[in-house]
Amino acid sequence: MKIVVVIKMIKKGIIGIFTCLLACGLVFFTGYSKSVNPQELYRVYLDGKTIGYIKDKTLLEDYIDREQSELKKKYNVDKVYAPNGLDIIKEVTFDEKISTEKEIYDKIKDIAPFTINGYIITIKGTTTFSESEGETTTDDLTIYVLDRELFDEAVKNTVSVFISDEDYNNFINDTQEEITDVGTLIEDIYIKNDITISEGKISTEEKLFTDIGELDKYLLFGTTEEQQKYKVKAGDVISDIAYNNKLSVQEFLIANPDFTSENNLLYEGQIVNLGLIDPVFNLVEEEHVVEMQEQNYDTVIEYDESLLVGYETVKQDGVNGTLRVTKKVQKINGETMSAVITNSEVVKPAISRIIVRGSKVIPSVGNLSVWYWPTARPYLITSSYGWRGGDFHEGLDISGTGYGSPIYAANNGTVAEAGYTSINGNYVYINHNNGYYSIYGHMSSLNVKKGQVVSMGQKIGEMGNSGYAMGTHLHFGVFYGYPFHSGSYTINPLELY
Repeated sequence: MKIVVVIKMIKKGIIGIFTCLLACGLVFFTGYSKSVNPQELYRVYLDGKTIGYIKDKTLLEDYIDREQSELKKKYNVDKVYAPNGLDIIKEVTFDEKISTEKEIYDKIKDIAPFTINGYIITIKGTTTFSESEGETTTDDLTIYVLDRELFDEAVKNTVSVFISDEDYNNFINDTQEEITDVGTLIEDIYIKNDITISEGKISTEEKLFTDIGELDKYLLFGTTEEQQKYKVKAGDVISDIAYNNKLSVQEFLIANPDFTSENNLLYEGQIVNLGLIDPVFNLVEEEHVVEMQEQNYDTVIEYDESLLVGYETVKQDGVNGTLRVTKKVQKINGETMSAVITNSEVVKPAISRIIVRGSKVIPSVGNLSVWYWPTARPYLITSSYGWRGGDFHEGLDISGTGYGSPIYAANNGTVAEAGYTSINGNYVYINHNNGYYSIYGHMSSLNVKKGQVVSMGQKIGEMGNSGYAMGTHLHFGVFYGYPFHSGSYTINPLELY
């Protein structure tokens, strides 16, 4: 009996020693001496760094919301959320120090902005080219709004700047009148950029649009800054104000939607906008247009080798004709970017003017009284001589006759340059040996070379889109003096015809 009791006591002692060793081992390996019981807590991270443990995630979120009443009032929202970058993760841990909601709040309130629910709008940028700087840039843009409908309304308002409400509604409702003789049909309206809209938590440090007028201004001008103003003086007209401030008339009218035409009257003291239009997206309008177009008569020179050089007489007077032209036009933000003639019908044929000139050789000196149109007919001038987008366009962009159509020398002369550059593409400079030069750019191919003598109306190349060209067209310019050299200056080509 005694032996049994002794054995039981020995077993009890061994178990006690084992339990003690196990507890000591846990203390050694875990570092915890007060408790070895696991518990569920929430670890709070800010930008990946631990800032404390809490018992209840919801209590912290509610505390943030209660403390940020000023933000709720400022943005007229019902709830304010934790900062972006604040993560609250449930963990099973041992005896961590537990923080109160206030302690965590006090740690983050001055170093991380809180967030509110809103919409994140990303507009994929398009490539733009600056003629003055000779470079292209591409950017994406992010806009933050609290109300999705605010952005939709602002986009609609921006569209109405470039397309009248009547035309837009007729297009949307499929109520456009069919063209019987002449007229315009809108075939499509769309935004060229990719736009993504997602709902999410927005930092209150971001620019949040809540006012429709401010967002309208930003979408149209690309900035919320105050636009330049001008006070009208006596005798001012819209075309002069636009030119003197590096705007096209179309850009002026867009910036001042109360005006409908460059012929609108101004009054002294009137305030007008001079802001340069720079929409944050590209609105594309595709049109089917049928119009009557005057066909200018050609001047034909007949050389008579039996007559002395310098003799000239008019054999037949010229008479302009009329064409009914059908074309496809693409506009981006109200500006014509491409135009293709799909059909033309002669309503009244043009009669060429015929001049007989005495000459036994092709003169290399151009005649200032007669200039030959450099493209086939009918044609379209898609960009005029003058200010355009803040840069000065030193010539005409002539389109409509199609890729590969002939390009002609505007006057007699000698080819000064014929080659290729990344901006002008295939180009030709002609020295008319009387102080004047003409230039021809973006051609698909060349038919002449440097030093060659050419005559008025001679084919020198074919229309194309080489170099930096927005669509198929000819860039045609006239200079007095060698182009782009000291002392030279440009002339509006239309003044010669």
